Amino acid sequence: MIVLSVALTALIAALVVLLGFVPGRRSHASRVFLAVVAVLAGIVLAGAAVVASFGALADVSAPTPSLESSSASGGTASGGDVGSEPTASVPASGLGEDPAGLPRGFSHVRDYAPGIDVELRYATIDNFTGQVVDGYESTEAAILRTDAAKALAKVQGGLEAEGLGLRIYDAFRPTRAVSFFMDWAASSNDMTKVQYYPDFEKPELFELGYIAEKSGHSLGGTVDLTLIDLASGEPLDMGGPFDFFGELSHYETAGLTAEQTANRARLHDAMLAQGFSQYPLEWWHYSFPVPEGTIAENFVVR
Repeated sequence: MIVLSVALTALIAALVVLLGFVPGRRSHASRVFLAVVAVLAGIVLAGAAVVASFGALADVSAPTPSLESSSASGGTASGGDVGSEPTASVPASGLGEDPAGLPRGFSHVRDYAPGIDVELRYATIDNFTGQVVDGYESTEAAILRTDAAKALAKVQGGLEAEGLGLRIYDAFRPTRAVSFFMDWAASSNDMTKVQYYPDFEKPELFELGYIAEKSGHSLGGTVDLTLIDLASGEPLDMGGPFDFFGELSHYETAGLTAEQTANRARLHDAMLAQGFSQYPLEWWHYSFPVPEGTIAENFVVR
């Protein structure tokens, strides 16, 4: 407002000078020069006044940041870093993980086969170590590479038409769990020997191929499972328990009943039909092909 007043004063002065109302002897050229200077000064000051007026109006009309918008950009009501830029959140996919928190290429089996039964034994003490194994924090989070999970879902779908289903005892196994097995083998703890390995000593379990120092489970394509009756929820008789280390667990072992042989064959045929291969020493152990160069993973099963 002050700038506008000065501008008007300069314009009036220009008129006064130009019309000859200012006392003193001056030539006509001098009066014109002074008037031109006064006019230019008036125009400049008037322009500045207009710009200042529009700036003031813009400040008044600008919205005041609310507490919610301040919090959303990382600030707080009590004062965050003044002038700091809000930090954009990075989605899980940008960190090499999918929305479920798994590494790219891995999925929970139940995402594709919701009706599949899961009983992860290594998340309990009901396994050959007699302990909860390192790396397992859930008894139901069966995880595989996504292509293996999809193939297993097809197995489940085919079996359901017969009133049967799958029960998973183990799927992805982190490398920390394999290290846990190695530590167990080096210990003097033999409390599970009678139940799981009555005919062997611990070092022989590795020599004979029952336990591996580098497990295919850690690649995400291997799964341990059995068949269950959907009506009762009970597992079918396979002639031997899961994780028993001995000839009784060999797929083609002698001494099985016709029913036990048929049950093993039914699981075998269903798995091979969807691209899985069977490990001859363990009737429950099947593997789906993984891409060449696949590395062992160590994330926690949860």
